[in-house]
Amino acid sequence: MIAKNTQHNSRPHRNTATANLLKAFMLFCLLPHCAGSSPTSPLPPSESDLDLLGKATLCQTKAEAQTSWLTTGVTESPWGGGKEVFQEVVSPNKQGQWFMFNEDQTLVGVITVFPHGLSLNGYPKLRRTLSQLPPAREFFFHSSQLLKGQAPDSATLYRTGEATTTHQYFIRHTPGQKDRLVMAVFVLDPYETLLDGSHQKFLSYIDDPDSPQQNLTVANGQLEPEKEFLGLQQFARGEIFLFASCGNKQPDMALDAYQKAIQYGLSETKQLAEAHHRLGLALRSVGRLPEAKTALQQALTIQPHSAGILNSYGSVQAQLGELPKAIETYEQALALQPDYGHARFNLAEAYESLNPKRAIQEYETFLILAEDKPEESAKVDLAKGKIKALQGGANR
Repeated sequence: MIAKNTQHNSRPHRNTATANLLKAFMLFCLLPHCAGSSPTSPLPPSESDLDLLGKATLCQTKAEAQTSWLTTGVTESPWGGGKEVFQEVVSPNKQGQWFMFNEDQTLVGVITVFPHGLSLNGYPKLRRTLSQLPPAREFFFHSSQLLKGQAPDSATLYRTGEATTTHQYFIRHTPGQKDRLVMAVFVLDPYETLLDGSHQKFLSYIDDPDSPQQNLTVANGQLEPEKEFLGLQQFARGEIFLFASCGNKQPDMALDAYQKAIQYGLSETKQLAEAHHRLGLALRSVGRLPEAKTALQQALTIQPHSAGILNSYGSVQAQLGELPKAIETYEQALALQPDYGHARFNLAEAYESLNPKRAIQEYETFLILAEDKPEESAKVDLAKGKIKALQGGANR
């Protein structure tokens, strides 16, 4: 996923000696992680003058696509719980396109392959964007040629993206020729791992465009278990609903997706724990707090040393009125990750009614951690207001 941001704010003046000492200590501790100036935005450059989607847009439904741009004569095949639609365009440049729809018939990814390569001479904006991106991966198309003493073509993958999407560009390097674009992938962030452009299915079309239809459930040369692939699809589906990748949060749909992901099974321990974690967040969003607590406990059983899961668990405990337990949980999260701003803010909030003086200290620590992060500006303002109110209450 791609992070994003804007300019940072200036630090407010601290009046108390305690705050100054705390600030100096925290800055000393955090300095190795903060060297260098902050960029104006962590979003990578993504400007392009190459239109690969036409009327297609990610998050569009299949029904909308059929009334707008999806032509007759395309080839459809199963893609886990969803559908894969393939079409080939001959003019002006031959290209094959795969459109991936999930089980809700939502377009989650588009892969465009130019089997003969596409010159970027006519696309100065995209060339400039690629020149500013570091290579994400480099590989050979036919590494076996190395054993024969031949120089195989190589490729560089560049990754960029926007708010909720990732873009991949594969550039082919042929000795004695200009570089050419051979593949571009546009995908909703949660689905990127399921639509890796370096998959043999797509690379084979570059060399043999007459044989594009191969099963996409192959990864690293081995057949993925069907249930595992379905579980990964459901986890990605839950992410777009829970985090509003398509514009609106839909926690009820996220609940359905995460429950199915857990039922299908996820082989990676960390991802299985995250499925339970996300299920807890979705349950919390719809007000089912006791069930959210149970889901988060299950996540912690699998991944007990996750600061993120502990923070979420503490929040549910606080909402259930279990403030002393919530404080203990937040402190466990901060013991694992002392610069975890969200947990620090939540800890301060939990202390407000029990220990206002301690709450002030925690809010001040949060400000040190968060004031240079524009995405935290709302919480920074809230923390400043809380400090002022708590100090006013202490003085009365």
